[in-house]
Amino acid sequence: MSESLIPAYVDARKVFLQQEELTGTVGLESLPRFVESLASAQGSVVIALSFSLNESKHRIIKGSLTAQVEVTCQRCLEPLAIELKDDINLALFEEESAITELDSSLEPWISSEYKLVLSELVEEQLMLCMPIVNYHENEDCLELLAYKKAELRSDESAQADSKENPFAVLKVLKD
Repeated sequence: MSESLIPAYVDARKVFLQQEELTGTVGLESLPRFVESLASAQGSVVIALSFSLNESKHRIIKGSLTAQVEVTCQRCLEPLAIELKDDINLALFEEESAITELDSSLEPWISSEYKLVLSELVEEQLMLCMPIVNYHENEDCLELLAYKKAELRSDESAQADSKENPFAVLKVLKD
């Protein structure tokens, strides 16, 4: 894929009629809401988009995106590098009322302007594909925090605890 920058916006009147294809990168500095959820603003987003009209004359945006970003591990609060991947299958509508005729394989994108801001589209897709919870796959971060796994108690210690149980008297009354 090309390392060229994607334009800030495209003209929605032309790009679909000309069935354009765009491939390149988007800088994280143009995605301020997405950067708020990251541990650092280091990373890159590579996207490939194709614009077309389907049989019903709906404006379709298809493509994919891949992002290498750094988030915070929610176990140890240290930086964690992850890769985000998503397929884009959108239909562009000017009004929300027109969504009723949308094919189930497509998601709606509402934009009443001729200027289609690509960074907004990419930012929304990235936010939707972010994992709910981020953590290191291995348990190294747990070892750093000195967490210990719970050990199974032996039967003798379990019996000793039951003797100390203040509700053991109630069991005798129940019998």
